[in-house]
Amino acid sequence: MRKCLIFLSVLLLLSFAQKSDAIQPSQGSQVIVLFVEGMSFFDLEELRKYPHVDRWMDDAGAGAMSARTPGTRNAANTYLLMGGGSQALYTDRSGTAYHFDEALPTKKTAGEHAAELGLDHTGANIVFPGIFRLLTDNQNKPYTPRIGLLGSTLATHQVPIAAYGNGDHGDVRQRHAVLFAMDEQGRVPDGDVSSSTLQSVAGYPYGVKTNYSYLEENILKDTRSGVIVVQLSDLSRLYQLADEMESGQFARQYERVLTELSVFLDHLLSARRDNQMVMLVSPAVHAKAVQEKKLLTPIMIWRGEEHGLITSSTTRQPGLVSGLDVLPSILNWLKVPMPEGVTGHAFRVQQNGQDVTDLFRQVEYIHHTYATRSSVLYTYVMLQMITLASAVILWIWGRKNHEGERGERVRRGVRLALLAMLWFPFLLLVEAAVSWQVAGPVVLGVLIMVSLLLAFVLESFPLSRTVAIVSGLTVFGLLLDGWTGATLMRQSYLGYDPVIGARFYGLGNEYEGVLIGAATLFVAALYQMFAARQSSRGWRRHILPVSSAILFATVLYYMVAPDLGTDAGGFLAGMIGFFVAGTRLQGWTLGKKGLLLLAGGLVGGVLVLMAGSLLTDQPLTHVGRVSQQIVSGNWMEVAQMVERKLEMNIRLIRVSIWSKVFVVSLIILGLLSLKNDRFLRHLALDYPYLVKGFAGVIAGSLAGLVLNDSGIVTAATCIMFLVVPALYAALGNGPMTDVPPEGTKLRDVGD
Repeated sequence: MRKCLIFLSVLLLLSFAQKSDAIQPSQGSQVIVLFVEGMSFFDLEELRKYPHVDRWMDDAGAGAMSARTPGTRNAANTYLLMGGGSQALYTDRSGTAYHFDEALPTKKTAGEHAAELGLDHTGANIVFPGIFRLLTDNQNKPYTPRIGLLGSTLATHQVPIAAYGNGDHGDVRQRHAVLFAMDEQGRVPDGDVSSSTLQSVAGYPYGVKTNYSYLEENILKDTRSGVIVVQLSDLSRLYQLADEMESGQFARQYERVLTELSVFLDHLLSARRDNQMVMLVSPAVHAKAVQEKKLLTPIMIWRGEEHGLITSSTTRQPGLVSGLDVLPSILNWLKVPMPEGVTGHAFRVQQNGQDVTDLFRQVEYIHHTYATRSSVLYTYVMLQMITLASAVILWIWGRKNHEGERGERVRRGVRLALLAMLWFPFLLLVEAAVSWQVAGPVVLGVLIMVSLLLAFVLESFPLSRTVAIVSGLTVFGLLLDGWTGATLMRQSYLGYDPVIGARFYGLGNEYEGVLIGAATLFVAALYQMFAARQSSRGWRRHILPVSSAILFATVLYYMVAPDLGTDAGGFLAGMIGFFVAGTRLQGWTLGKKGLLLLAGGLVGGVLVLMAGSLLTDQPLTHVGRVSQQIVSGNWMEVAQMVERKLEMNIRLIRVSIWSKVFVVSLIILGLLSLKNDRFLRHLALDYPYLVKGFAGVIAGSLAGLVLNDSGIVTAATCIMFLVVPALYAALGNGPMTDVPPEGTKLRDVGD
């Protein structure tokens, strides 16, 4: 009998231990995610003014979140992005979430409807009946959706998840936060998204408000769930009616909403345990902020004693994270293994003395740049096309007519405009160092005046010296900025845009083309100035080739290094452009052996990219993920990536204004090369090395077009360093009525 009792005791202990292990992840750590729908940075600044909130914000990790979603940037698409760790598109016909026993408009229960659709709702308190419709709508898209990844991963590791709150109003049921919490079958194990989470209060938008006391009670007593998702929609409901409300009424309701939110946040954070991480995030800003182009959403985290600005390996920028980073951050806190294929990275809090006040200033600058970017760049590109067209028309007309004094003034004005255009990429980089927030036309006006002044200073210089100065400053400015953190490129109008979220670090496509074109032109100008002076014997004749090779190698290393440019397409395009330029400048014939050498170099370059991206201790970049898929034999995923790149390039070629610049440039090159006296052939008599360098520019431009997902941008910014100097030289040759005989030299005005 005694042995039986001992045996039963051991069985009970083992059973208890197994149960304890099953819920250990949720007992050990917990994440509470507060989704404040419609909150912008303006609202966060206002919330900070309420009692106790300022103290909590100073103790938080603060950041701005960029969410690049397919379709409209709304809350539903952002929930899918954050919960799946990848892009997905919500469609209204997939509906919303319900409790298992909740009645639908068809008078069926959600559970009955789910059973009709074949949804296994075992163990689910909340179901999303439209999950199969949502999955179907996201098939055969230029992205790889992973809808329900968070919920499925937590379920696999026996970590419970619960969802509370809703955005219901009137007869509309809106429980979009379930899109974040559900698994791949559209299920959430626990929580309450019913009308119990709301209170009917007269005077509030739609007559309802969040039942904060009910939510607080359920959250604080829920020690079982590893993740608690809370949808808070009072602010969103208020902004939906903002245009219909009297201004005083809106202000009163706005104060009530923020007051109640601040009290709820204070209570929740005061009760926070050491093993809890509380995250407050807005999935999408309200309509007014969208109109003002203030699209970055605030995100705050409270965990341990960390406070400062948050960042991640996705953005590598203090105070900036991606929506893709939310899922890895939650799993990392819960110590749950990361699923394969997740592209985001866990948050890091940089405790470097910066706080939420610094974040507000940073976000304000980013939003200002984003709001004025289109006007600055669109006007700049239009002026560029007008200047190029005017120059070529003046060149054609001037060769048939004696222009006189007025014509010479026009010619000089267009030449100055061309030279000013060559300065613009450098000035757009330097402008980012100026801490001003003025209208786009003011920025453009100042840049035009400065560029014209610089052009006026250089117009008396020989062509080779002029382009050497401009292109040299551009190259070394980009390299210096890149090696010191790319601070200027991040903020430049010609840099990448964190609001769009296409790139957060490294070398963007615009400056990729600029760097390839400027480096090639700079080396060609050096050859033009110094090649003839070199001794044909001795070590001196190697100075120029070796220096050029070092410069090209430095640029290529900057482009390819994972902690610098991280630009695979630019690296390969630069290899092609620099190889063509180098062989031409050295006088080597690019025959079959040269082409084979170039092909071998490209293959070697690709292998270097793959090896470097896989062996580096830096987080995986796009190239690293492709390399990983190739090594693992996942060719379907590689094919989808290639398809996405091609579709992006084709779409940009159709709609981007840069494609028009590129087409205009090609037409001008055709005219300069083929019309009448074949100007470029004669230009080679005076500037043989510059013209040889032009071959490298056009090779790099065309390679950039093919090898980048936004290749038309690279091609357009690169080819400018061919077209502009050629037209500048063309307008420097006085009026000509006859085709010059072979061997006639065309003199530049400054020579």
